[in-house]
Amino acid sequence: MLVYARARYVRTSPRKARLVIDAIRGKEVKEALAILRFTPNYAARLIEKVVKSAVANAENNFHMNGENLRIAQAMVDGGPNIMKRLRYAPMGRGYRIVKRMSHITVAVEEAEPKPDKKTKRQAVARTARPIERAEKAVPAPEVTAEKPAEQASSSSEAKMAEGEGEAKGGE
Repeated sequence: MLVYARARYVRTSPRKARLVIDAIRGKEVKEALAILRFTPNYAARLIEKVVKSAVANAENNFHMNGENLRIAQAMVDGGPNIMKRLRYAPMGRGYRIVKRMSHITVAVEEAEPKPDKKTKRQAVARTARPIERAEKAVPAPEVTAEKPAEQASSSSEAKMAEGEGEAKGGE
């Protein structure tokens, strides 16, 4: 069963309000209110009031559980363009400014409660072993007993021995 709440003749543009209402359509009420609370838009405050009103209507008039509600329908329609103003323009003219109004409608319905997720516990090791992360991250250099002096030589000498220094135009 759908429970409606409407705010009519709201002083905001329908186009701007639709951007906000598209973000909450189909979501649970708690999640929708959290989204609206942190949306930096004037229309978000107005839509938040309408959502709270729809939840109150469902709880008080139809005895629904407020925690199991979700937003089934949410729409913004254009209202009458009754606020028309003039803005000064060049050469004695005036440009018309139309301050739009809108009608906000939100419908909530009671959904089945979500089952609690059971998280799997990670298996605990039976024996305590130290983690050998340091050895895996940096491999130890291999030292042979035959020629330890060659491994300790500088990189420039190693390049000259391999012929890389001459090929690249180095030293």
